[in-house]
Amino acid sequence: MSKHYSTIAKVFDFGPHINKIILNTECELAGAGLSPSQFEVAVTRTSTQGEDFVWPQFMGAKPDDSMHGSRTVTGLYVSDADGNPAQSGTYITLEMYCHPMQGLGSTIRFDGHYNVSVNVDCVITQKEPIRTDAGTLEGMVFDRNDGNKLLYGDLLRTGSFAHPRTPLSYVYYEPDTSDNNRHPLIIWLHGAGEGGMEPAIAATGNKVVNLISPEIQQYFGGAYLLAPQAPTYWMDDGDGEISLSGNSIYVDALDKLITDFVETHPSVDQNRIYIGGCSNGGFMTMKMILHTPERFAAAFPVCEALADDRISDEAIRSIAHLPIWFTHARTDTVVNPDQFVIPTYKRLVAAGNSNVHFTFWDKVTDATGLYQAEDGAPFEYMGHWSWIPMLNNECTLDYDQTPVTLDGTPVTILEWMAAQKKRNTQE
Repeated sequence: MSKHYSTIAKVFDFGPHINKIILNTECELAGAGLSPSQFEVAVTRTSTQGEDFVWPQFMGAKPDDSMHGSRTVTGLYVSDADGNPAQSGTYITLEMYCHPMQGLGSTIRFDGHYNVSVNVDCVITQKEPIRTDAGTLEGMVFDRNDGNKLLYGDLLRTGSFAHPRTPLSYVYYEPDTSDNNRHPLIIWLHGAGEGGMEPAIAATGNKVVNLISPEIQQYFGGAYLLAPQAPTYWMDDGDGEISLSGNSIYVDALDKLITDFVETHPSVDQNRIYIGGCSNGGFMTMKMILHTPERFAAAFPVCEALADDRISDEAIRSIAHLPIWFTHARTDTVVNPDQFVIPTYKRLVAAGNSNVHFTFWDKVTDATGLYQAEDGAPFEYMGHWSWIPMLNNECTLDYDQTPVTLDGTPVTILEWMAAQKKRNTQE
């Protein structure tokens, strides 16, 4: 007889993956002896775009790769219905192995334009008996899906902004405002792969939700997060594609969305509005601070894609007062730092910006210790993915490899950002 299961997904450095499966055995499990070999997990991923949809080839993978197969169970325990460990009860939680190069656990996939959600169906089959204080359980099969929960996903709310020419959708997080204080606003602008029509992906396609984790929120005393989504690309200058013209059809819409969000959330501290994003979103970060430099307290562009030769000397002078922290990697072959961030950073320094910083990674590697190359070295990501260390708050060094400091104390990028206020309000 088939039974119910549910899943929990976590946003890893490499995107949202199902890392736990919760089984409702409908039997008391006190005293259960559990081991990973007791269950087998078969997964089938299907497109939400219809049975005839053909996945494009991407990064060397065949179109049907990672759409069906078996997951590796690394651990299991008696739990409650939400996956929390328990001494007794009727639920078992399976912990699943997730890896940057194994897409079977992912809840999204690149469709040729953007990352989109996929349907994930599991069949969990019991392979070995489980002995409990109440007896022995055998032959259980779980194939009735009660749904997926995304870690931090229930904290995100969805909205839309009806601009007459370029409407935008967005997700946002609202901190506890019961203290009647004003709270800063962090704006994140997604990369090219996170555009489209699923606003939650703007905050979960990459590890943006780390910005609303308790560890990061404490720096800011509770901060709003706003993650808008462009239906095409921020770098779209009118033809629906990525353009290198340096123009964007979304500048006015995004400017008005920010204004509307601040006006409808009166607890936002307008002296502490921070804007950043990666790649395509790093481009848009630069466009927005050049458009309204007086609005922002600081900016944090990551592998930004506004070519330096598209930025005039006058534009550089307009942001020479603004605190900015760039992040990029030498191994980035998508956005060449020599044509983008390096000359822009140097021009800002020459223009007198005394609070501009630039963490320039040699390469982007796993810092968790969970993933290694064949030679045992840390797993290396694509050089373009420098948003990984930034969103993990690992940026600490400036362009000259010295620590960035506040009042003589070394700080991380998010500690630095939390301390910034608009220039006309600083004492």
